[in-house]
Amino acid sequence: MEASDFSRAESMSDFIESRSKLSAGPLHRPPIVSKKQIAFITVAILIWTSFFLKKLIAGNTVLHDKNIWMAGAIFVYFFSVSGAMFNIIRKMPMFLVDRNDPSKLVYFYQGSGMQLGTEGFAVGFLYTIVGLLLAFVTHVLFRVKNRTIQRLTMIIVLLVSFLAVKQVVFLDNWKTGYGIHAYWPSSWM
Repeated sequence: MEASDFSRAESMSDFIESRSKLSAGPLHRPPIVSKKQIAFITVAILIWTSFFLKKLIAGNTVLHDKNIWMAGAIFVYFFSVSGAMFNIIRKMPMFLVDRNDPSKLVYFYQGSGMQLGTEGFAVGFLYTIVGLLLAFVTHVLFRVKNRTIQRLTMIIVLLVSFLAVKQVVFLDNWKTGYGIHAYWPSSWM
């Protein structure tokens, strides 16, 4: 008997009939879901539908919760800027074992030929910090009435954003060897 035929009852029955010349008879397969289970599932769906429609009409579902949408948007943003899709498609590891010292792990690989998962997550985290700070400044900070608190918070936000972008530029320079230089028009000199 073929190994692939073990999963089918008909194949086993045919094999036994061919070897022993005995009839195994018809095979009876019970349904996956019984009639009582179908009735229970139908009643449960009808009851659940009435509650769902009540919440839908009132605008009180998970789809109406702005916090769920914000968390989803932040996840999609982080997933996009961290290069996670690249890591999934190319099956990139999160880290490598150091060739010189096997007891150490390498999280950042120098050279533009390969990207480790932790590199993408680190850069994605830094980009996400800048994006969340920008969202905080544009959607929350203007509601604060005290101008001193607004200015102090804005200075802190700018400083943290500057340091995050500076770290991303540093990692890019370290990894690729290419330097990013500011462009100053010649008329400004």
